[in-house]
Amino acid sequence: MEEMEILETVNRLRRQRSDDATVEAKSAVGGVPRDVWATVSAFANTDGGDILLGLDERHEFEPAPGFDAQRTIDAVASGLIEKPGERSKVTPVPPNILNRMTVDGAPVVNLRVDPMPDAPGPCFVTDQGISKGSYRRWDDKNVRLSAYEIYLLSHRTEMLGTDREVVDGATVDDLDEDLIQTLIERLRRLGSRAVSGAESEHEVRVRLNLTDKKDRPLLAGMLSAGQYPQQFYPQLFIDVTTHPDIRKSDPGAAVRFVDRRICEGPVPLMVKDAVAAVLSNLRTVHVVDGVSGRDVPEIPVEVLREAITNALTHRDYSVQARGQQVGVDIYTDRVEVTSPGGFWGGVTAENIADGVSRSRNESLAKLLTLVPMPGEDSTVSENQGSGVLLMDSAMRARGLPAPRFEATIDQVRVVLVRGVQTGGAVPELTDKQDEILDALRGQDQMTMRELAQATGRSVPALRPQVRGLVEAGLVEATAPATSRNRAYRLPDGGKYDDRYSVTY
Repeated sequence: MEEMEILETVNRLRRQRSDDATVEAKSAVGGVPRDVWATVSAFANTDGGDILLGLDERHEFEPAPGFDAQRTIDAVASGLIEKPGERSKVTPVPPNILNRMTVDGAPVVNLRVDPMPDAPGPCFVTDQGISKGSYRRWDDKNVRLSAYEIYLLSHRTEMLGTDREVVDGATVDDLDEDLIQTLIERLRRLGSRAVSGAESEHEVRVRLNLTDKKDRPLLAGMLSAGQYPQQFYPQLFIDVTTHPDIRKSDPGAAVRFVDRRICEGPVPLMVKDAVAAVLSNLRTVHVVDGVSGRDVPEIPVEVLREAITNALTHRDYSVQARGQQVGVDIYTDRVEVTSPGGFWGGVTAENIADGVSRSRNESLAKLLTLVPMPGEDSTVSENQGSGVLLMDSAMRARGLPAPRFEATIDQVRVVLVRGVQTGGAVPELTDKQDEILDALRGQDQMTMRELAQATGRSVPALRPQVRGLVEAGLVEATAPATSRNRAYRLPDGGKYDDRYSVTY
Protein backbone atom coordinates (compact mmCIF):
# COMPACT_ATOMS: atom_id res chain seq x y z
CA MET A 1 0.00 0.00 0.00
CA GLU A 2 1.39 3.41 -1.03
CA GLU A 3 1.43 6.43 1.31
CA MET A 4 -1.45 8.08 -0.58
CA GLU A 5 -3.47 4.86 -0.48
CA ILE A 6 -3.05 4.36 3.24
CA LEU A 7 -4.27 7.90 3.92
CA GLU A 8 -7.33 7.27 1.73
CA THR A 9 -7.92 3.96 3.50
CA VAL A 10 -7.65 5.45 6.98
CA ASN A 11 -10.04 8.26 6.02
CA ARG A 12 -12.51 5.65 4.80
CA LEU A 13 -12.28 3.71 8.07
CA ARG A 14 -12.84 6.91 10.03
CA ARG A 15 -15.90 7.82 7.97
CA GLN A 16 -17.49 4.41 8.29
CA ARG A 17 -16.27 4.00 11.90
CA SER A 18 -15.38 0.37 11.41
CA ASP A 19 -13.13 -2.09 9.64
CA ASP A 20 -14.47 -3.62 6.43
CA ALA A 21 -14.08 -6.57 4.07
CA THR A 22 -10.59 -5.59 2.93
CA VAL A 23 -9.02 -3.69 5.84
CA GLU A 24 -8.60 -4.38 9.55
CA ALA A 25 -6.86 -2.07 12.03
CA LYS A 26 -5.37 -2.98 15.43
CA SER A 27 -3.59 -0.83 18.00
CA ALA A 28 -1.08 -3.65 18.72
CA VAL A 29 0.42 -1.64 21.58
CA GLY A 30 0.97 -4.67 23.79
CA GLY A 31 2.23 -6.81 20.92
CA VAL A 32 0.63 -8.48 17.92
CA PRO A 33 -2.94 -9.49 18.92
CA ARG A 34 -3.67 -13.20 18.60
CA ASP A 35 -6.72 -12.59 16.42
CA VAL A 36 -4.53 -10.97 13.75
CA TRP A 37 -3.69 -14.47 12.54
CA ALA A 38 -7.38 -15.26 12.05
CA THR A 39 -7.56 -12.16 9.87
CA VAL A 40 -4.54 -13.32 7.87
CA SER A 41 -6.36 -16.62 7.30
CA ALA A 42 -9.59 -14.85 6.34
CA PHE A 43 -7.94 -12.50 3.86
CA ALA A 44 -5.91 -15.33 2.29
CA ASN A 45 -9.03 -17.48 1.86
CA THR A 46 -11.17 -14.66 0.44
CA ASP A 47 -9.99 -11.76 -1.72
CA GLY A 48 -6.95 -10.54 0.19
CA GLY A 49 -6.70 -7.42 2.32
CA ASP A 50 -4.62 -5.09 4.47
CA ILE A 51 -3.96 -5.26 8.20
CA LEU A 52 -2.96 -1.91 9.73
CA LEU A 53 -1.14 -2.22 13.05
CA GLY A 54 -0.65 0.89 15.17
CA LEU A 55 -4.11 2.42 14.68
CA ASP A 56 -6.59 2.33 17.56
CA GLU A 57 -9.91 1.12 16.17
CA ARG A 58 -11.63 2.10 19.43
CA HIS A 59 -10.56 5.75 19.14
CA GLU A 60 -11.40 6.90 15.60
CA PHE A 61 -8.47 4.97 14.11
CA GLU A 62 -5.99 7.45 15.52
CA PRO A 63 -2.32 6.42 15.92
CA ALA A 64 -1.99 4.32 19.07
CA PRO A 65 0.26 5.91 21.74
CA GLY A 66 3.13 3.63 22.70
CA PHE A 67 3.04 1.56 19.50
CA ASP A 68 6.44 0.00 18.73
CA ALA A 69 6.68 -0.41 14.95
CA GLN A 70 10.00 -2.26 14.90
CA ARG A 71 8.95 -4.80 17.51
CA THR A 72 5.70 -5.35 15.62
CA ILE A 73 7.49 -5.88 12.30
CA ASP A 74 9.82 -8.40 13.91
CA ALA A 75 6.92 -10.28 15.52
CA VAL A 76 4.79 -10.39 12.36
CA ALA A 77 7.73 -11.43 10.18
CA SER A 78 8.62 -14.16 12.65
CA GLY A 79 5.04 -15.47 12.56
CA LEU A 80 5.10 -15.72 8.79
CA ILE A 81 8.38 -17.63 8.47
CA GLU A 82 8.86 -21.32 9.21
CA LYS A 83 12.03 -22.02 11.17
CA PRO A 84 13.60 -25.31 12.25
CA GLY A 85 11.67 -26.47 15.28
CA GLU A 86 9.13 -23.64 14.98
CA ARG A 87 5.86 -23.42 13.10
CA SER A 88 4.52 -20.36 11.34
CA LYS A 89 1.41 -18.79 12.85
CA VAL A 90 -0.62 -19.71 9.76
CA THR A 91 -0.38 -22.69 7.41
CA PRO A 92 0.32 -22.36 4.55
CA VAL A 93 1.82 -18.88 4.63
CA PRO A 94 0.04 -16.74 1.98
CA PRO A 95 1.83 -14.24 -0.27
CA ASN A 96 2.33 -11.10 1.78
CA ILE A 97 4.13 -7.77 1.95
CA LEU A 98 5.16 -6.12 5.22
CA ASN A 99 5.73 -2.34 5.18
CA ARG A 100 6.37 0.50 7.59
CA MET A 101 4.08 3.48 6.86
CA THR A 102 3.20 6.84 8.43
CA VAL A 103 -0.24 8.13 9.44
CA ASP A 104 -0.62 11.58 10.99
CA GLY A 105 3.12 11.63 11.57
CA ALA A 106 3.11 8.37 13.54
CA PRO A 107 4.49 4.95 12.49
CA VAL A 108 2.06 2.29 11.30
CA VAL A 109 2.79 -1.25 10.08
CA ASN A 110 0.92 -2.47 7.01
CA LEU A 111 0.66 -6.22 6.36
CA ARG A 112 -0.72 -6.85 2.90
CA VAL A 113 -2.17 -10.39 2.51
CA ASP A 114 -2.86 -11.72 -0.99
CA PRO A 115 -5.29 -14.55 -1.86
CA MET A 116 -4.03 -17.97 -2.99
CA PRO A 117 -6.08 -19.06 -6.03
CA ASP A 118 -3.32 -21.30 -7.41
CA ALA A 119 -2.40 -23.07 -4.17
CA PRO A 120 -4.19 -25.77 -2.19
CA GLY A 121 -5.69 -24.37 0.98
CA PRO A 122 -7.19 -23.31 3.15
CA CYS A 123 -4.86 -21.01 5.05
CA PHE A 124 -5.52 -21.70 8.74
CA VAL A 125 -4.27 -20.60 12.15
CA THR A 126 -1.72 -23.29 12.91
CA ASP A 127 -2.43 -23.67 16.62
CA GLN A 128 -6.18 -24.01 16.01
CA GLY A 129 -5.93 -26.68 13.32
CA ILE A 130 -7.56 -26.73 9.90
CA SER A 131 -11.15 -27.43 11.04
CA LYS A 132 -11.32 -24.69 13.70
CA GLY A 133 -8.69 -22.27 12.44
CA SER A 134 -9.80 -21.68 8.83
CA TYR A 135 -11.61 -18.40 8.21
CA ARG A 136 -13.12 -16.26 5.47
CA ARG A 137 -13.84 -12.54 5.47
CA TRP A 138 -17.44 -11.35 5.74
CA ASP A 139 -17.65 -7.56 5.93
CA ASP A 140 -15.58 -6.64 9.01
CA LYS A 141 -15.72 -10.10 10.57
CA ASN A 142 -13.73 -13.33 10.33
CA VAL A 143 -16.09 -16.29 9.92
CA ARG A 144 -15.04 -19.93 10.32
CA LEU A 145 -15.16 -21.95 7.13
CA SER A 146 -17.70 -24.73 6.83
CA ALA A 147 -16.55 -28.30 6.26
CA TYR A 148 -17.62 -27.96 2.62
CA GLU A 149 -15.62 -24.75 2.13
CA ILE A 150 -12.55 -26.42 3.63
CA TYR A 151 -13.06 -29.37 1.27
CA LEU A 152 -13.25 -27.08 -1.77
CA LEU A 153 -10.14 -25.10 -0.89
CA SER A 154 -8.23 -28.28 -0.09
CA HIS A 155 -8.94 -29.69 -3.56
CA ARG A 156 -9.20 -26.56 -5.73
CA THR A 157 -6.17 -27.57 -7.80
CA GLU A 158 -6.81 -31.33 -7.91
CA MET A 159 -8.54 -33.38 -10.59
CA LEU A 160 -10.61 -35.68 -8.35
CA GLY A 161 -12.47 -37.58 -11.07
CA THR A 162 -15.84 -37.05 -9.40
CA ASP A 163 -17.55 -37.25 -12.79
CA ARG A 164 -16.15 -40.76 -13.31
CA GLU A 165 -17.82 -42.22 -10.23
CA VAL A 166 -20.23 -45.11 -10.76
CA VAL A 167 -23.91 -44.19 -10.44
CA ASP A 168 -25.18 -46.33 -7.60
CA GLY A 169 -28.12 -48.51 -8.63
CA ALA A 170 -28.06 -47.57 -12.33
CA THR A 171 -27.66 -49.93 -15.28
CA VAL A 172 -26.83 -49.36 -18.93
CA ASP A 173 -30.59 -49.43 -19.63
CA ASP A 174 -30.85 -46.09 -17.80
CA LEU A 175 -28.86 -44.44 -20.59
CA ASP A 176 -30.58 -43.11 -23.72
CA GLU A 177 -29.71 -45.71 -26.36
CA ASP A 178 -30.88 -43.53 -29.26
CA LEU A 179 -28.71 -40.65 -28.09
CA ILE A 180 -25.70 -42.92 -27.69
CA GLN A 181 -26.23 -44.35 -31.19
CA THR A 182 -26.35 -40.80 -32.59
CA LEU A 183 -23.15 -40.03 -30.70
CA ILE A 184 -21.35 -43.13 -32.00
CA GLU A 185 -22.44 -42.45 -35.59
CA ARG A 186 -21.15 -38.90 -35.30
CA LEU A 187 -17.78 -40.16 -34.06
CA ARG A 188 -17.55 -42.61 -36.95
CA ARG A 189 -18.21 -39.82 -39.46
CA LEU A 190 -15.47 -37.77 -37.83
CA GLY A 191 -13.04 -40.70 -37.91
CA SER A 192 -12.61 -40.55 -34.14
CA ARG A 193 -10.17 -42.96 -32.51
CA ALA A 194 -12.78 -43.47 -29.80
CA VAL A 195 -14.56 -45.87 -32.17
CA SER A 196 -11.59 -46.98 -34.26
CA GLY A 197 -10.85 -50.65 -33.64
CA ALA A 198 -13.57 -51.03 -31.03
CA GLU A 199 -15.00 -54.54 -31.09
CA SER A 200 -18.32 -53.59 -29.48
CA GLU A 201 -20.47 -50.65 -28.45
CA HIS A 202 -19.66 -51.59 -24.87
CA GLU A 203 -16.00 -50.87 -25.58
CA VAL A 204 -16.93 -47.47 -27.08
CA ARG A 205 -19.00 -46.61 -24.01
CA VAL A 206 -16.04 -47.42 -21.78
CA ARG A 207 -13.66 -45.35 -23.91
CA LEU A 208 -16.00 -42.36 -23.71
CA ASN A 209 -16.48 -42.72 -19.94
CA LEU A 210 -20.19 -43.31 -20.40
CA THR A 211 -19.83 -46.54 -18.42
CA ASP A 212 -17.13 -48.48 -16.61
CA LYS A 213 -15.80 -51.87 -17.72
CA LYS A 214 -18.72 -53.59 -15.98
CA ASP A 215 -21.06 -51.42 -18.09
CA ARG A 216 -22.25 -49.48 -15.06
CA PRO A 217 -23.09 -45.85 -15.94
CA LEU A 218 -20.66 -43.22 -14.73
CA LEU A 219 -21.79 -39.80 -13.50
CA ALA A 220 -20.54 -38.09 -16.68
CA GLY A 221 -22.41 -40.60 -18.83
CA MET A 222 -25.62 -40.30 -16.84
CA LEU A 223 -25.59 -36.50 -16.94
CA SER A 224 -24.81 -36.25 -20.65
CA ALA A 225 -26.80 -39.20 -22.01
CA GLY A 226 -29.06 -40.51 -19.25
CA GLN A 227 -32.78 -40.96 -19.75
CA TYR A 228 -33.62 -39.32 -16.42
CA PRO A 229 -30.55 -38.56 -14.25
CA GLN A 230 -32.75 -37.10 -11.50
CA GLN A 231 -33.90 -40.64 -10.65
CA PHE A 232 -30.46 -41.07 -9.07
CA TYR A 233 -29.61 -37.44 -8.30
CA PRO A 234 -32.92 -35.72 -7.48
CA GLN A 235 -31.38 -32.27 -6.90
CA LEU A 236 -29.25 -32.06 -10.03
CA PHE A 237 -31.63 -29.87 -12.01
CA ILE A 238 -31.92 -26.20 -13.04
CA ASP A 239 -34.29 -23.94 -11.12
CA VAL A 240 -35.37 -20.99 -13.29
CA THR A 241 -37.21 -18.35 -11.24
CA THR A 242 -38.58 -15.00 -12.38
CA HIS A 243 -38.81 -12.34 -9.66
CA PRO A 244 -41.08 -9.26 -9.66
CA ASP A 245 -38.33 -6.82 -8.65
CA ILE A 246 -34.54 -6.36 -8.56
CA ARG A 247 -34.15 -8.70 -5.57
CA LYS A 248 -35.78 -11.80 -4.15
CA SER A 249 -39.04 -11.18 -2.32
CA ASP A 250 -39.38 -11.61 1.42
CA PRO A 251 -40.81 -15.01 2.48
CA GLY A 252 -44.07 -13.37 3.55
CA ALA A 253 -44.58 -11.33 0.39
CA ALA A 254 -47.87 -11.68 -1.47
CA VAL A 255 -46.01 -12.40 -4.73
CA ARG A 256 -42.72 -14.22 -4.22
CA PHE A 257 -42.06 -14.98 -7.88
CA VAL A 258 -43.73 -14.39 -11.23
CA ASP A 259 -42.76 -17.68 -12.87
CA ARG A 260 -40.82 -20.79 -11.96
CA ARG A 261 -39.65 -23.70 -14.10
CA ILE A 262 -37.78 -26.82 -12.99
CA CYS A 263 -35.64 -28.10 -15.87
CA GLU A 264 -34.73 -31.78 -15.66
CA GLY A 265 -33.31 -34.55 -17.82
CA PRO A 266 -29.76 -34.90 -19.21
CA VAL A 267 -27.62 -31.80 -19.65
CA PRO A 268 -28.57 -31.17 -23.32
CA LEU A 269 -32.27 -31.12 -22.47
CA MET A 270 -31.76 -29.06 -19.30
CA VAL A 271 -29.84 -26.43 -21.25
CA LYS A 272 -32.48 -26.25 -23.98
CA ASP A 273 -35.39 -25.99 -21.53
CA ALA A 274 -33.65 -23.49 -19.26
CA VAL A 275 -32.77 -21.16 -22.14
CA ALA A 276 -36.37 -21.37 -23.38
CA ALA A 277 -37.67 -20.62 -19.87
CA VAL A 278 -35.47 -17.53 -19.58
CA LEU A 279 -36.39 -16.27 -23.05
CA SER A 280 -40.10 -16.57 -22.27
CA ASN A 281 -39.59 -14.13 -19.39
CA LEU A 282 -37.42 -11.57 -21.20
CA ARG A 283 -38.58 -8.64 -23.28
CA THR A 284 -37.66 -8.35 -26.94
CA VAL A 285 -35.88 -5.34 -28.39
CA HIS A 286 -35.83 -4.05 -31.94
CA VAL A 287 -32.30 -3.95 -33.29
CA VAL A 288 -31.64 -1.78 -36.33
CA ASP A 289 -28.79 -3.11 -38.46
CA GLY A 290 -28.19 -0.67 -41.31
CA VAL A 291 -31.56 -0.16 -43.00
CA SER A 292 -33.18 -3.37 -41.77
CA GLY A 293 -34.33 -4.34 -38.32
CA ARG A 294 -35.19 -7.41 -36.30
CA ASP A 295 -36.65 -8.30 -32.93
CA VAL A 296 -34.25 -10.06 -30.57
CA PRO A 297 -34.22 -10.96 -26.85
CA GLU A 298 -32.76 -8.39 -24.45
CA ILE A 299 -29.88 -10.77 -23.74
CA PRO A 300 -28.37 -12.67 -26.70
CA VAL A 301 -29.46 -16.31 -26.84
CA GLU A 302 -25.87 -17.52 -27.23
CA VAL A 303 -24.90 -15.73 -24.01
CA LEU A 304 -27.69 -17.39 -22.03
CA ARG A 305 -26.84 -20.79 -23.45
CA GLU A 306 -23.13 -20.41 -22.71
CA ALA A 307 -23.71 -19.23 -19.14
CA ILE A 308 -26.08 -22.09 -18.34
CA THR A 309 -23.91 -24.70 -20.08
CA ASN A 310 -20.83 -23.50 -18.18
CA ALA A 311 -22.70 -23.72 -14.89
CA LEU A 312 -23.64 -27.36 -15.51
CA THR A 313 -20.24 -28.32 -16.93
CA HIS A 314 -17.97 -26.77 -14.33
CA ARG A 315 -20.01 -26.99 -11.13
CA ASP A 316 -18.97 -29.22 -8.24
CA TYR A 317 -20.47 -32.70 -8.44
CA SER A 318 -18.91 -34.07 -5.25
CA VAL A 319 -21.16 -35.83 -2.73
CA GLN A 320 -21.21 -32.65 -0.62
CA ALA A 321 -22.75 -30.65 -3.49
CA ARG A 322 -25.22 -33.10 -5.00
CA GLY A 323 -28.03 -31.63 -2.93
CA GLN A 324 -27.60 -28.27 -4.69
CA GLN A 325 -29.01 -27.30 -8.05
CA VAL A 326 -28.00 -24.67 -10.59
CA GLY A 327 -30.12 -21.56 -10.13
CA VAL A 328 -31.19 -19.07 -12.80
CA ASP A 329 -32.79 -15.96 -11.31
CA ILE A 330 -34.47 -13.45 -13.60
CA TYR A 331 -34.81 -9.98 -12.07
CA THR A 332 -36.22 -6.88 -13.72
CA ASP A 333 -32.72 -5.53 -14.42
CA ARG A 334 -30.55 -8.65 -14.80
CA VAL A 335 -30.29 -12.42 -15.04
CA GLU A 336 -28.08 -14.35 -12.61
CA VAL A 337 -26.82 -17.91 -13.14
CA THR A 338 -25.51 -19.48 -9.93
CA SER A 339 -23.70 -22.80 -9.57
CA PRO A 340 -22.18 -24.60 -6.57
CA GLY A 341 -18.46 -25.11 -6.14
CA GLY A 342 -16.57 -21.85 -6.53
CA PHE A 343 -13.77 -21.39 -9.04
CA TRP A 344 -11.35 -24.28 -9.62
CA GLY A 345 -7.86 -24.79 -11.03
CA GLY A 346 -6.55 -21.26 -10.61
CA VAL A 347 -9.51 -19.63 -12.35
CA THR A 348 -10.46 -16.20 -11.00
CA ALA A 349 -12.89 -13.51 -12.05
CA GLU A 350 -9.88 -11.66 -13.47
CA ASN A 351 -8.47 -14.46 -15.68
CA ILE A 352 -11.64 -16.32 -16.66
CA ALA A 353 -11.62 -14.69 -20.11
CA ASP A 354 -7.99 -15.56 -20.89
CA GLY A 355 -9.02 -18.24 -23.39
CA VAL A 356 -7.55 -21.19 -21.47
CA SER A 357 -9.83 -24.21 -21.07
CA ARG A 358 -9.99 -25.61 -17.53
CA SER A 359 -12.52 -28.06 -16.09
CA ARG A 360 -12.75 -29.97 -12.85
CA ASN A 361 -15.09 -32.40 -14.69
CA GLU A 362 -12.93 -33.40 -17.65
CA SER A 363 -14.96 -36.45 -18.72
CA LEU A 364 -18.26 -34.57 -18.63
CA ALA A 365 -16.72 -31.60 -20.44
CA LYS A 366 -15.43 -33.93 -23.16
CA LEU A 367 -18.76 -35.70 -23.59
CA LEU A 368 -20.63 -32.40 -23.91
CA THR A 369 -18.46 -31.55 -26.93
CA LEU A 370 -19.79 -34.72 -28.58
CA VAL A 371 -23.42 -34.95 -27.48
CA PRO A 372 -25.85 -33.05 -29.73
CA MET A 373 -28.40 -30.53 -28.55
CA PRO A 374 -31.98 -31.81 -28.95
CA GLY A 375 -33.16 -31.24 -32.51
CA GLU A 376 -29.89 -29.60 -33.58
CA ASP A 377 -26.70 -30.56 -35.37
CA SER A 378 -24.56 -28.60 -32.93
CA THR A 379 -23.17 -30.12 -29.75
CA VAL A 380 -23.74 -28.80 -26.24
CA SER A 381 -20.35 -27.09 -25.92
CA GLU A 382 -16.94 -26.57 -27.53
CA ASN A 383 -14.70 -26.68 -24.42
CA GLN A 384 -12.03 -24.56 -26.11
CA GLY A 385 -11.84 -21.81 -23.50
CA SER A 386 -13.55 -19.36 -25.87
CA GLY A 387 -17.00 -19.32 -24.28
CA VAL A 388 -16.47 -16.30 -22.02
CA LEU A 389 -14.90 -14.37 -24.89
CA LEU A 390 -17.97 -15.18 -27.00
CA MET A 391 -20.23 -13.94 -24.21
CA ASP A 392 -18.25 -10.70 -23.86
CA SER A 393 -18.36 -10.06 -27.60
CA ALA A 394 -22.07 -10.78 -27.96
CA MET A 395 -23.03 -8.55 -25.03
CA ARG A 396 -20.86 -5.65 -26.17
CA ALA A 397 -22.16 -5.91 -29.73
CA ARG A 398 -25.63 -5.35 -28.27
CA GLY A 399 -24.38 -2.34 -26.29
CA LEU A 400 -24.63 -4.23 -22.99
CA PRO A 401 -22.02 -4.56 -20.24
CA ALA A 402 -19.85 -7.66 -20.36
CA PRO A 403 -20.95 -10.53 -18.10
CA ARG A 404 -19.83 -10.06 -14.52
CA PHE A 405 -18.40 -13.07 -12.69
CA GLU A 406 -18.67 -13.16 -8.91
CA ALA A 407 -17.37 -15.99 -6.76
CA THR A 408 -17.24 -17.06 -3.15
CA ILE A 409 -15.46 -20.16 -1.93
CA ASP A 410 -18.51 -22.34 -2.58
CA GLN A 411 -20.39 -20.58 -5.37
CA VAL A 412 -19.99 -18.91 -8.77
CA ARG A 413 -22.46 -16.36 -10.06
CA VAL A 414 -22.65 -14.88 -13.57
CA VAL A 415 -24.55 -11.59 -13.81
CA LEU A 416 -26.05 -10.58 -17.17
CA VAL A 417 -27.51 -7.08 -17.39
CA ARG A 418 -30.81 -6.88 -19.24
CA GLY A 419 -31.28 -4.50 -22.13
CA VAL A 420 -34.24 -2.75 -20.55
CA GLN A 421 -33.73 -1.07 -17.18
CA THR A 422 -36.37 -1.12 -14.46
CA GLY A 423 -39.30 0.98 -15.61
CA GLY A 424 -37.65 1.41 -19.00
CA ALA A 425 -35.44 4.22 -17.72
CA VAL A 426 -31.67 4.51 -17.94
CA PRO A 427 -30.16 5.64 -14.60
CA GLU A 428 -29.18 9.33 -14.58
CA LEU A 429 -25.50 10.13 -14.09
CA THR A 430 -24.15 12.68 -11.65
CA ASP A 431 -21.96 15.57 -12.79
CA LYS A 432 -18.96 13.81 -11.26
CA GLN A 433 -19.74 10.61 -13.17
CA ASP A 434 -19.99 12.55 -16.44
CA GLU A 435 -16.56 14.05 -15.70
CA ILE A 436 -15.13 10.58 -15.02
CA LEU A 437 -16.47 9.22 -18.32
CA ASP A 438 -15.11 12.25 -20.19
CA ALA A 439 -11.68 11.70 -18.62
CA LEU A 440 -11.65 8.01 -19.59
CA ARG A 441 -12.59 8.57 -23.22
CA GLY A 442 -9.53 8.12 -25.40
CA GLN A 443 -7.49 6.61 -22.55
CA ASP A 444 -6.50 2.95 -22.25
CA GLN A 445 -7.04 3.08 -18.50
CA MET A 446 -6.63 5.45 -15.55
CA THR A 447 -5.93 4.96 -11.85
CA MET A 448 -8.06 6.60 -9.18
CA ARG A 449 -5.31 9.14 -8.58
CA GLU A 450 -5.12 9.96 -12.31
CA LEU A 451 -8.89 10.42 -12.42
CA ALA A 452 -8.65 12.78 -9.46
CA GLN A 453 -6.01 14.84 -11.26
CA ALA A 454 -8.00 14.89 -14.52
CA THR A 455 -11.26 15.98 -12.87
CA GLY A 456 -9.81 18.24 -10.19
CA ARG A 457 -11.68 16.34 -7.50
CA SER A 458 -10.42 14.41 -4.49
CA VAL A 459 -9.99 10.64 -4.53
CA PRO A 460 -12.46 10.13 -1.63
CA ALA A 461 -15.07 12.16 -3.53
CA LEU A 462 -14.60 10.05 -6.67
CA ARG A 463 -14.61 6.58 -5.12
CA PRO A 464 -18.41 6.21 -4.69
CA GLN A 465 -18.98 7.73 -8.14
CA VAL A 466 -16.60 5.27 -9.82
CA ARG A 467 -18.14 2.41 -7.86
CA GLY A 468 -21.56 3.36 -9.20
CA LEU A 469 -20.26 3.43 -12.77
CA VAL A 470 -18.67 0.00 -12.35
CA GLU A 471 -21.89 -1.45 -10.93
CA ALA A 472 -23.83 0.03 -13.86
CA GLY A 473 -21.42 -1.59 -16.33
CA LEU A 474 -20.35 1.77 -17.76
CA VAL A 475 -16.80 1.46 -16.45
CA GLU A 476 -14.60 -1.61 -15.97
CA ALA A 477 -12.12 -2.19 -13.15
CA THR A 478 -8.88 -3.86 -14.27
CA ALA A 479 -8.13 -5.64 -10.96
CA PRO A 480 -9.80 -6.56 -7.64
CA ALA A 481 -10.64 -3.77 -5.22
CA THR A 482 -7.76 -4.84 -2.98
CA SER A 483 -5.12 -4.66 -5.72
CA ARG A 484 -2.61 -1.84 -5.79
CA ASN A 485 -2.68 -2.13 -9.61
CA ARG A 486 -6.42 -1.43 -9.90
CA ALA A 487 -7.31 1.01 -12.66
CA TYR A 488 -10.44 1.85 -14.65
CA ARG A 489 -11.37 1.92 -18.33
CA LEU A 490 -14.35 2.16 -20.62
CA PRO A 491 -15.72 -1.16 -21.94
CA ASP A 492 -14.02 -1.97 -25.25
CA GLY A 493 -11.97 1.19 -24.81
CA GLY A 494 -15.18 3.17 -25.33
CA LYS A 495 -15.52 1.83 -28.88
CA TYR A 496 -18.89 0.13 -29.43
CA ASP A 497 -20.10 -1.35 -32.69
CA ASP A 498 -21.79 1.55 -34.51
CA ARG A 499 -23.82 -0.80 -36.71
CA TYR A 500 -26.32 -1.39 -33.93
CA SER A 501 -28.89 0.94 -32.51
CA VAL A 502 -31.56 -0.36 -30.20
CA THR A 503 -35.11 0.87 -29.74
CA TYR A 504 -37.63 -0.45 -27.24
